[in-house]
Amino acid sequence: MKEILKAGCGFKDNDIFCTLDSSSIRTGDDFREKIVENMRDCDFILLFISDNYNQSEVCKNEIGAAWALENKRVLPFTLPKISFEQMGFLNVVKQGASITDGNKLDELYQELCEFYELESDWRNLNKAKSDFMDLVTKNVTCHD
Repeated sequence: MKEILKAGCGFKDNDIFCTLDSSSIRTGDDFREKIVENMRDCDFILLFISDNYNQSEVCKNEIGAAWALENKRVLPFTLPKISFEQMGFLNVVKQGASITDGNKLDELYQELCEFYELESDWRNLNKAKSDFMDLVTKNVTCHD
């Protein structure tokens, strides 16, 4: 997803904070503080719900922190093989989308372009989106 945001929106690595990116948090840093600090400084919080995410206490705390912050757009996406019911309490209060729904990715892209007043580049986005969808599909098939 990070590559889609970079290719489609022109974001740089330091524009995107990903808790799974080992370079985002330095050794010895309190990861909780870094996560909250980055949540406070951002406009959008994207949640990618998987089985591992649902079983992680840290991830559930991230959700709670996201809801506690004001003026943040929290967008939950389910990974393949996760139903909306498996989003936990999120499915009661938030409309979720599948990460493999190309129309929802287009919707996110359009929202980001409008919010940040970016010139849309659908050609680059569609290429990045196609590569991303192929990668997601391949990984799901490999782990069956």
